Amino acid sequence: MNDTFRYILAGGLIFLIIILQPVYLEWLGYDTGAVSEKKLEIVDSESVVAATREKNITPSFESGSAAILTKQGPAESFITIVTPLYTATLTNKSGGSFTNYFLSSENSDELKHLGGYSDGGVFNPNIPVSLIISSEEDCMPCLAEYNDMDDMYTFINQPFTLLNYSNRQDTIFLDSGTIELKYSLNNNDGLALINKIVSFSANKYINEHYYEINDEAFEYSNNLELLWYGGLRPSEEKEDEDIAYGSGIISQAGETEDIQAKDSEKNIAREVFKGQTDWVAIRTKYFMSAIIAKDPGKYATLSEHNESFGNRKHTPLYSASIGYPLNVSTISSSIYLGPLDVDYLSQTDVSLDASMNWGFAPIRPISKGVLWVLKFMHNKLNLNYGLVLLLFAVLVRLITGPLTKKSYESSQNMQKIQPEIKKIQAKYKGDPQRLNKETMALYKLHKVNPLGGCLPIMLQMPLLWALFMVFRTTIEFRGAPFMLWISDLSKPDVVLTLPFSIPIYGDGVAILPLVMGATLLLTMRMSSATMDKSQKPVMYFMNGFFILLFNTFPSGLNLYYTAYNMLSFFQQRSIKNKLANQ
Repeated sequence: MNDTFRYILAGGLIFLIIILQPVYLEWLGYDTGAVSEKKLEIVDSESVVAATREKNITPSFESGSAAILTKQGPAESFITIVTPLYTATLTNKSGGSFTNYFLSSENSDELKHLGGYSDGGVFNPNIPVSLIISSEEDCMPCLAEYNDMDDMYTFINQPFTLLNYSNRQDTIFLDSGTIELKYSLNNNDGLALINKIVSFSANKYINEHYYEINDEAFEYSNNLELLWYGGLRPSEEKEDEDIAYGSGIISQAGETEDIQAKDSEKNIAREVFKGQTDWVAIRTKYFMSAIIAKDPGKYATLSEHNESFGNRKHTPLYSASIGYPLNVSTISSSIYLGPLDVDYLSQTDVSLDASMNWGFAPIRPISKGVLWVLKFMHNKLNLNYGLVLLLFAVLVRLITGPLTKKSYESSQNMQKIQPEIKKIQAKYKGDPQRLNKETMALYKLHKVNPLGGCLPIMLQMPLLWALFMVFRTTIEFRGAPFMLWISDLSKPDVVLTLPFSIPIYGDGVAILPLVMGATLLLTMRMSSATMDKSQKPVMYFMNGFFILLFNTFPSGLNLYYTAYNMLSFFQQRSIKNKLANQ
């Protein structure tokens, strides 16, 4: 296999990875408010929980005639929970619906959670990520029933009565442990129709939502659904990033299905997925809201509509629900509201990481292994992620070094016997079978493997793909700076924005792809020192194509590949010098 064919093969494989990615993903099932200004009171979490349990306020349901929901309930009120991970504000409507939710990590993850949109839809790189976008329905989450005739939801989003903390403070600082808020929805006679308990943990993005439903007094004609209506607030400055990665997802019997909005002019109507439902989720590029059923639901639903938000043309907001039988009396669920971080997702004890695209089945374990190694080096060695990627490049070179050595030696040997191969081709050009036989005999005589030069390339492709999927899927590199102009390893290191866009290349000029192209050119020139001059234009074309292609890739991926190419160049130069001295 000559050098020209190897270059074309390598470029073709990488090109297919990117260009055909939407096809692969579709085949796999992946279509592609402020805190109250009142005086804050610091509350110790242990005393909070103790006081809650001591009161033990859980009104029992009493049998009686069918009741009508009260029209004159309590006024709307808010309570804010501040933890080391987030700041959440809930209204008493719907029995605890989120109205604000800011990620406020007070640790090394802080940069991951910076950069978000204000209530007016203006992106600010210096404010915390906010996951809630304001909604008149106050259904994040809520119970609701769907009327097929009217094609509408009836939201059970009246103000509930807060049974504890109503006369103490509107902000609770939860530094450790858990806290419970208890709500009740009563009819005009004071009869409890729905009781709800919401609990929060200081060190998890999981909050528990437990409902008791008085089915003897509470009238409803259709199945009750636990619904998240109104999506998530976008988090990425570039509009197309949240659109490309955002979706609504359901999980039933270990299998996932999703919907994805690609056209701002077309909303996605409510779609029902019948079957035992484990969880439903809404995700943006790096964040997620998921309803996890403790007792599997009867069905799931997904829908989407486009929201006007700031100057954005397309802000798809997904809604997701889990439906329960008509005779349901209790609904026990958890809600995960936080980043797409495998460490926190694993705390839910369900397969929420299935919402993250790890690649083809053979690539998935490689992608997860790569992420584990990168996180291990970052956490245990306390290294900047840029340094982690450089160290990872060295590690991969140590592993693939012996193969690269054999590949380069095979390439050099193939070049040495090219004159003899040409003589055989000229001598037996009219006899293909004899030509093949003599060529193989020549390979055997000189102990040359024509495929030896391609083996390292083929072995590196799954790793390169896995790295691409890790950068595409996980939040680890969001906002992670390296040095100088590289301020975010999850984005291209653009230093100049063009007033126009170039196909494949994009509208930004990044530095690392140019450096990567230079290292690739050096390696190619060394490998093709004896190449026919007529074949060298192909080599330069491939090099230019890589620069175009990698310009829109995350800077972290380009940093890794640049370091890997530099190490490859020095290794090949060393091997070449040794062969020359033999």
